[in-house]
Amino acid sequence: MLDTLHKFKNLKESEKLLLGYQGVITDSLTNNLLAIAENKLAMVEYNSRIKKKVFNILVEVLQNIYHNQEEIKDSEKDLQEIMVMVVKKSTSYEIISGNYLKQKDTTHLKKRIEEINEFSNEELRARYRSKLDEGVFTDTGRAGLGIMDMVRKSGQPLEFGFKTVNKDYAYFSLQVNVKH
Repeated sequence: MLDTLHKFKNLKESEKLLLGYQGVITDSLTNNLLAIAENKLAMVEYNSRIKKKVFNILVEVLQNIYHNQEEIKDSEKDLQEIMVMVVKKSTSYEIISGNYLKQKDTTHLKKRIEEINEFSNEELRARYRSKLDEGVFTDTGRAGLGIMDMVRKSGQPLEFGFKTVNKDYAYFSLQVNVKH
């Protein structure tokens, strides 16, 4: 099971932390994190296709976190903290995040990620197109394409884990790998 807090503390010297943030997320902070990530990527990655993939996945990860945090904004301050990292390894980039979410949402999210991870590229493309064509949005105004988009852009299954915090909340860890 993925545990982002443990991973953050145990980064190896051979890995390069391009971006690391732990704290409360706001709209303006999201924009600042993206600007920093874009600048760091420009310094270490020459392949514009890879840079674009990593950046777009980071945008999706931060959007998902931001929307999840909106749902628990009335909870205690500790539960509003998130963690996000972009790590450059010798053969890939890792976009890693962690955030709290309501315990009741974990089963559905786990099932959804596992289902999407199992799709072939053709199935994923077809489902994505179908969702776009439906134009159906959730109660929060989202189309539900974020997880599909991350898998499509990375070409890799998502790694994830849940850690129970208490009866109401869990900590969700997510890692998206982009090979270069």
